[in-house]
Amino acid sequence: MGSETKIDLLMAVHSHQPDGNFEWVFAEAYEKSYLPFLGMLYQHPNIKASLHYSGCLLEWIIGKHPEFIKMLKEMVGRGQIEMLSGGYYEPILSLIPERDILGQIKLMNEKIEKLTGYRPSGVWLTERVWEPTLIKPLVKAGIKFTIVDDWHFTYVSQKPDDLSGYYVTEDEGEKLFIFPGSERLRYTMPFRLPHETIDYMRQSRDKGLNSRIYADDGEKYGIWPGTFKWVFEERWLENFMNALDAESGWLKTTTFSEYIKANG
Repeated sequence: MGSETKIDLLMAVHSHQPDGNFEWVFAEAYEKSYLPFLGMLYQHPNIKASLHYSGCLLEWIIGKHPEFIKMLKEMVGRGQIEMLSGGYYEPILSLIPERDILGQIKLMNEKIEKLTGYRPSGVWLTERVWEPTLIKPLVKAGIKFTIVDDWHFTYVSQKPDDLSGYYVTEDEGEKLFIFPGSERLRYTMPFRLPHETIDYMRQSRDKGLNSRIYADDGEKYGIWPGTFKWVFEERWLENFMNALDAESGWLKTTTFSEYIKANG
């Protein structure tokens, strides 16, 4: 592959606190994870990401830290952030009736649009639980894409390291785009040195792939044991974003909606 060949990195980060959780848990998660993560992203405007915050968490942030919402809205407005929808109270969608799926997503979409001006077309699946029965209600709710773990594809004889971009699934003519989230990236980000993720992206590009997908929990960045020290005090996140900026000639971050538009 020539040096001009490029690859996209699509990153989805999901953040959630259960309704009724202790106040100190919300506060600690905000101070150690949600705020410093978004703040670091804000300082790197060329790095794009797709973010999901559950309705319960959004309500707490609105009440306690409206400045966070202001920063998020600015980043959405400049095209850096794509907001992902989902069940407002973070239910496992495949376990609730269709009317409730539609109601939960409608509530989430209205909240996101009111706060940021953005109408989501993608959905985060609670606990990353996927069932084909979700296709029709998601499409009915105005959803175009979602993200699943790459191991789902092994059941149809696909190798995770060969997966790239999106795949189309359908139910009675209703179509949904499915992005395979890389298990390998979930283990390197943020638990390995930044160059290991960069090297894996370079290897993926050199084998002819045009994208890789990362999708995981925001709490990994500051709340999981030992991660605040590693991610922020020892500057993993800053170093990783600096590396993405340095390699932007061939490694481009993009949102899921942008990727679909460019490759549809």
